[in-house]
Amino acid sequence: MSVATDRDPVTATLRPLLATQLRRLRQRFVWHGVGLTLLLAAGAILLFFTLDHWLDLPLPIRLLHTTTVLALTAFACVRFLHYPLTRTIGEVDLAMWLERTFPELHQRFVSAVQLHAVDDALLRNQSRAMIEQLLDETAAKATQLPLDRTFDSRATSRVLGGAGLLLTTLALGTALAPETAQAFVLRHLGIAAKYPRKTTLIIELPPAGPDLQREDHADQTLLTLPAGADLHVTVLAKGSVPKEVFLVSQRRDGSSSGETRKVLMTARPGNRFRHVFRRLSGSWEFHADGGDDHQGDRLVVVRTVHPPQVVAPRATIHPPAYTGVEPFVQSGGAIEALAGSEVELTVATTAPVRLATMVFLESGRRLELVPSVLQDDSGTSTVQRGRFTVESSDRYQIELLADSGLRNPNPGTYPISALQDYAPVGRWLLPDDEGTPLLPEALLCVRFDAHDDFGLAAVDLAIEHASARSLQRALLPASEKPATRAVITELFEVRDLLGAERNANDGLVLKLALRDNRQPQGGATELPPRIVQIVDAPQLAAVIGRTFRSLREETSSALEIQTDRRGRLEEIAAVDDTPEAQLSQSLTGVEVGQGRIAGATERLHRGLMRAFDLHLWNRLETSQHAAQVIELFRQHSSTLREPIALDAAFYRDLQQRRQSGTLGAMETTLDPILSMLTVADRLATTSAPEATRLLSQVQVARDRNERIQLVQRALEVQGQIEQGLKQLLERLEEWNDYQDVIQVTRALRDRQRDLQNRTEEVRGK
Repeated sequence: MSVATDRDPVTATLRPLLATQLRRLRQRFVWHGVGLTLLLAAGAILLFFTLDHWLDLPLPIRLLHTTTVLALTAFACVRFLHYPLTRTIGEVDLAMWLERTFPELHQRFVSAVQLHAVDDALLRNQSRAMIEQLLDETAAKATQLPLDRTFDSRATSRVLGGAGLLLTTLALGTALAPETAQAFVLRHLGIAAKYPRKTTLIIELPPAGPDLQREDHADQTLLTLPAGADLHVTVLAKGSVPKEVFLVSQRRDGSSSGETRKVLMTARPGNRFRHVFRRLSGSWEFHADGGDDHQGDRLVVVRTVHPPQVVAPRATIHPPAYTGVEPFVQSGGAIEALAGSEVELTVATTAPVRLATMVFLESGRRLELVPSVLQDDSGTSTVQRGRFTVESSDRYQIELLADSGLRNPNPGTYPISALQDYAPVGRWLLPDDEGTPLLPEALLCVRFDAHDDFGLAAVDLAIEHASARSLQRALLPASEKPATRAVITELFEVRDLLGAERNANDGLVLKLALRDNRQPQGGATELPPRIVQIVDAPQLAAVIGRTFRSLREETSSALEIQTDRRGRLEEIAAVDDTPEAQLSQSLTGVEVGQGRIAGATERLHRGLMRAFDLHLWNRLETSQHAAQVIELFRQHSSTLREPIALDAAFYRDLQQRRQSGTLGAMETTLDPILSMLTVADRLATTSAPEATRLLSQVQVARDRNERIQLVQRALEVQGQIEQGLKQLLERLEEWNDYQDVIQVTRALRDRQRDLQNRTEEVRGK
């Protein structure tokens, strides 16, 4: 067995060297283990801080994170500190480590350590001298080794650097935000604490009332609203005001599979943001998100309920008593009634209500409806009733307050149309717009049409002459039930209206005032005044002459047109192979001309009726039977209901009476005019319309045979019109000749009277 001495190279050199490297190795284990332990712990703390700060993790997760950090620290201490330091490392292990580090030793270090421990007895043919030489050479080599190569410190440096960086980050974060660090520690120790934020979002909601019910808790608010309502949400930003604030909402009824939706709010003054949720339905929740505050101060849970609705609104209208109209019912909500009407409104609801109020939107009035039990075939039900007076047009809503305390957010809007009882209206029929000149000894015929919606109370006629009132008369006959329409005719003696001392040249001014039965104050209307000319005999004769000259010219022009159009129609009938386009154009020309003839016959008819009246009212007929005509006119006017100035039926009746002999002759003026009037009546009411109708049928005839038949019938009617116009023209010419004789006779009479007066004056001298 070998004995170690002070000059033994293993003991003197190699073992101290190995011991030194063992100390260095254990120090390296310590630093590396500490670095890894700190790196894992600090990394976990930073990770869990980030997650908790941004996600506001619940308490169980935070406690899990705390447990994880402690577990990681314990694991790292055991695995990276305790385990390496408690492992046994022998000299051979150190020698092998050096051999791997320095391959140039060629395993001498390991051999030297192993051979040094072998006894001489066990060498077995091995030379001690060679062993000693090996030990000396190995010791010499060991003293020359660059031992710095035995350790690669880069991994440990990185671990320590990473751990230092994380620890520095934690230290700086703690120094800069101690409140945040304290909150993190407290939260992960199970204590409820909030992280301090730069931004704090506070949700502001409407107060509880009929439109909204709310239950406020520590960090949650439950809202109950009627379906269809709007929710106004305001968020107040405290601290650092973000540029954008969102409302993060999520359905709670499963209709959208829990999908989250972010709604951008609108910035408002005062660091506020606003948004309105429209037409709410279902159940959902939302919170605020903006800046570094991602949850806001509370979670808002919204629940909607179906509000009661108005169904089957019905209004019973009671018109004012003066109208005489019976009550009637209007359904559907819209009300249309005369101003002053009483309205009884009845509405049903889809659910029981605590209160029903009728709100007038324009006037601002509010009327609380009274519940009433209604019994019908379907059973017993409760309806809401209210009564009001229609004063003006308006709009109304029915506000319903449910038993839950919520009201309907979207009540229907219904119109109220207040119909006006307008003032009565009327028009002059006689004298007409063209004026009727009258002699001082003539009759004044006044006819007018007056009507009102519900009843006429008074019709007053005033006649003025020379700026003085000659007559004031109430013309409406007394009646138990007010008349809604009146066609009144009155006759007045002109001499009574002129008076003895008044100038006839001033004429008469007719004024008509109408008043209805509206309550409390009747409506009144004054018609525009109508002027009546008072003329002398020569002036009247001139008017009559112009009238009949115009009628003769009208008749002559109509006869020329009728002759021309009849000739064209005969040409059309004579040609069988006329092209359709040319035939249609020719027929159109004939039809247009025939229309002009129809208009001319109507003007002739109306002109002759006016001429008849002109002679009748001026008493130009010398026959005693003219008075009977006036009486017949009175009787006919008393039964007249149609508002017409010139009634052709009256003149037809006169002609029938003349033919039957019940009316005597009036040969001076009325009979000739009546005969012409009969011809014009037949042309205007029978022949001319028939010709126009036949020509319009020719245009749409189905075949040639039908067209020929219609053309032949049209030619016959045109012939009748032509004969009638010729007959009328002849009578007009005879009338003009007769009037010329009358004029000459009157002139001679006037001259004779003048001569006689002069002779008497000379004789008197």
